[in-house]
Amino acid sequence: MHSLLTCSSIIPSSPPFLLQSHTPKLTHFPQLNHITPHNSQHLKLTHFLKPHANPKPPLFYFNLHLQLYINAGFMQEARNLFDSMPERTLISWTILMSGYAKHGPSTEALALFKEMLSSGDNHKTRLRPDSYVYAVVLRSCGEMRELGFGKGVHGQVLKKGEAFLDGFLENSLVNMYSSCGQLEDAVLIFDGIEKPGLVAWSSMLSAYVKNGFEKEGLSVFLDMVSKEIKLDAFVFSMVIKACSNLEELNLGIQVHGLMVKKGFGKGSCLFLDNSLMDFYAKCKDLKGLRKVFDQLHEKDLVSWNTLIMGYVHNFYYFEALRNFRVLMHDICYCDDFTITSILKAISSLHDMGYGRQVHGYIVRTGFVSNSYVMCSLLDMYIECIEHESWEQWEKVPLKVYAGLERGEANQCIIIASMLKWCSLLSNLDAGKVFHSLANKLAVDSDPYVISALIDMYSKCGVPEAALRVFERVENPGTVTWSALISGLSWNGWFVEALTCFNKMQLNGIEANEFTLTSVILACVALGDLRKGRELHCKILKTCYESNVSIVNMLINLYSELSDHQQALKLCSLVSDAEISWNLLIQASLKANDYEMIHKLLGRIQSCFGYLEPISVCDIFRSCSSPVLLNMGMQAQAYMTKRGLLSHPTSGNGLIQMYSGCGQIAEADLVFESMPEKSSPCWTSIISAKVEHGHPSEALTLFNEMRRRNKLVDSSTLKSILKACSQMGRVDEAHSLLMSMEVVYGVKPSEEHYSCVIEAFTRAGMLEELENFIDEVVVDKNDTKIWNTLLSSARVIGNMDMAKFALEKLLEIDPNDCFANLMLGKVLVMFGKWKDASKTKTLGPNSSCIEVQNKIFEFVSDQKPSEEVLYKLGEIEREMDELGYVEDRNHLLHDAEEEEYDGAGLGHTEMKAIAFGLLSLPHRTPVRVIKSVRMCGTCHHACKFMSTFVDRELVVKDNCTFHHFRDGKCSCRDSW
Repeated sequence: MHSLLTCSSIIPSSPPFLLQSHTPKLTHFPQLNHITPHNSQHLKLTHFLKPHANPKPPLFYFNLHLQLYINAGFMQEARNLFDSMPERTLISWTILMSGYAKHGPSTEALALFKEMLSSGDNHKTRLRPDSYVYAVVLRSCGEMRELGFGKGVHGQVLKKGEAFLDGFLENSLVNMYSSCGQLEDAVLIFDGIEKPGLVAWSSMLSAYVKNGFEKEGLSVFLDMVSKEIKLDAFVFSMVIKACSNLEELNLGIQVHGLMVKKGFGKGSCLFLDNSLMDFYAKCKDLKGLRKVFDQLHEKDLVSWNTLIMGYVHNFYYFEALRNFRVLMHDICYCDDFTITSILKAISSLHDMGYGRQVHGYIVRTGFVSNSYVMCSLLDMYIECIEHESWEQWEKVPLKVYAGLERGEANQCIIIASMLKWCSLLSNLDAGKVFHSLANKLAVDSDPYVISALIDMYSKCGVPEAALRVFERVENPGTVTWSALISGLSWNGWFVEALTCFNKMQLNGIEANEFTLTSVILACVALGDLRKGRELHCKILKTCYESNVSIVNMLINLYSELSDHQQALKLCSLVSDAEISWNLLIQASLKANDYEMIHKLLGRIQSCFGYLEPISVCDIFRSCSSPVLLNMGMQAQAYMTKRGLLSHPTSGNGLIQMYSGCGQIAEADLVFESMPEKSSPCWTSIISAKVEHGHPSEALTLFNEMRRRNKLVDSSTLKSILKACSQMGRVDEAHSLLMSMEVVYGVKPSEEHYSCVIEAFTRAGMLEELENFIDEVVVDKNDTKIWNTLLSSARVIGNMDMAKFALEKLLEIDPNDCFANLMLGKVLVMFGKWKDASKTKTLGPNSSCIEVQNKIFEFVSDQKPSEEVLYKLGEIEREMDELGYVEDRNHLLHDAEEEEYDGAGLGHTEMKAIAFGLLSLPHRTPVRVIKSVRMCGTCHHACKFMSTFVDRELVVKDNCTFHHFRDGKCSCRDSW
């Protein structure tokens, strides 16, 4: 069988025989030259068929007038004329059939073809279709996807022999088979064409693209270019569509360049330029989209719609609204496509005010009769209602629905939308009404209505009803299963959600994006990392391994279940702009991987990634260390540049960062400059004041906080109790503890008890302390209580109390190395050498300092460099010259440190300070962080050093901050 490839859409509007030389030209009738669809409605047969001029008009005039009706698109008038014709030739049948093929309905073209074949009294008078008639019929078969009818016509053509085939017929065969999804047959026909021309190549290209084989279609296009086939606008439109579907931006730009070279660029073909705009929009190249639009000499409504939909598709909703305003100002009208696009933008922006303006335009222009527009309007109100006052807007969707319920079109979509509205408001009663209405309208079996019902009952807290709806579905599909699994997860039925997911897989139902995200959420809620990893493996075998929503949910899974390294690996599957940076930052913070947070911040800066205020706070918290001050200041500069510091949560993080870096003055400045101070901000600055040895200022801030009716929480009260302890206000601390649950609604915890214990101990009220522990403290097996007692004993040097606290700690945890070591030193003081020899020892400790954005660590069992040793010797000699006397009355403070003979300059913090004095500019503060409590000897030495080094020395140990200035420490020698 000879086959051919053509583009059946390029069929002349009139058959060839009307254009033959023996046919009278239209110029013989000058009045017909200006017939248009606009004025042809006044066309009457009497204009040409006047009885006195031509009592029996020839058949030619009937056919001519029939063609005029077809060209104007008046198919009913054409049919009436055809039925009144005294006789009909093949030309008459062909004109009317081609009209139905062009304007529709195509069913009439096929019916007319059957009627023509059966017309005539005998075999001799019966009309015989020519190739053009068959081409028209095949085109109609393709439009209706009537493969059986088309194959029958193909069979008739084959019976007439190869000589009967011509270009029109071959193109129509290719188009018919490709439109019916029979691409192999279309290719077979094309391969049989001896010398395919432009139309044949175009048909093959169109066949591939229309059937989803864009790569093969592009291959055909490249063959056309290599064979130097002349390209037309239709070919370029198909190639642009293929590039658009594949999102092949680079190839599409090359095709665009070729178009310009061939003379199709810069507004020469509006249809093609609109296709180019659609291509750039789908490839997310909005600059290219705008450039093509701006170069158009003439812009039609399709051009504006493509521009607006392109912005909406790429989430540039404000730009879409701006261009919509320009459209309405310049053209003053739009169509239903424009309105549905702009309503989607409004829904995404939750701009109820703008939506109401568009609603007014819809009413004024009569679009209320367009069911698609009204459904979009309904969805807009439902989406916006979640972000507005329900009392004010909750009845608006009902009013919109009232205008829709009289019609029958789109009932499924309408009912599903109203059920979604019920779920947003958790309005179970209204949901039941629409459920009954769905039953009445017989749309309760529609998959989307079923899914909306399941979602409604789930969101209204009745998962049992959702299950009953699901169980009545005979063959539930992906959408229905997804709605059920999502609903079960919503109601906390996570085990049931996983069970349903397993049943779904056993039934061979493919999961979609929403199913997988709901199941991942269930795994997170159950803390089931193993199940989550199994699900991850299944996702890798599907097409969802790079889906943005699913990847971000997997990042959340691994982040929440303490595998942040795996979460970081998933980032490579999506672009930086689509990564959920907030989840990664939270995961890294949870794992104390501050270095990773700083690397993530660098990537966020390069891609301008989205950050929530809580993530900004987390970034600042990751810099809360004296050795990370420079990093924190760089982060502050970046957040300021992006305008991310206006939110109170971000400011709260900045206060915590400066406090953690030992910069209490800067923390105070940040707090004072905040236009809005939230309760957490007050808590943070109060905590900072206490931590840096300013308890009186903390109490003043607390009083001001209460005066402004800010919320006082557990952390606030802990800081205030600690401030009372530092100032010796025992009665005030005790009174606050006993009244906090009544006054502030905060139940005392072990941390609050510990602060009061510290207050009693520092005040030397040991008898009251014993009564407090016996009568007030609830959980006496909490290590924090006894660690606080031990710490206080160290401060006041009470060996008996320290021994008692250590014994309690070892009762709770016999393997506590620190308690063992401390007990050993205490036993030595009591002369119990044998018992002391049985205690355990601690490992090495370290101190760190930051110099020029690099952190240097000094470990206790490692020897520093010669320069550091020389500097230590130099400091020791200067201290001796100034009359320094070593204070060794710090047995309990020296427990964590290794033994050292000398002036107390051999410990790690002293090595770090010496390195800082060598490396940092003059008068620059030296900030050191130490892994264990600072020993008394080094503490005494640092106080003396601060009198002559001409700079502030800051040491942060595991207890508190030590700011050494002018021979004094901010801790007031109590640490």
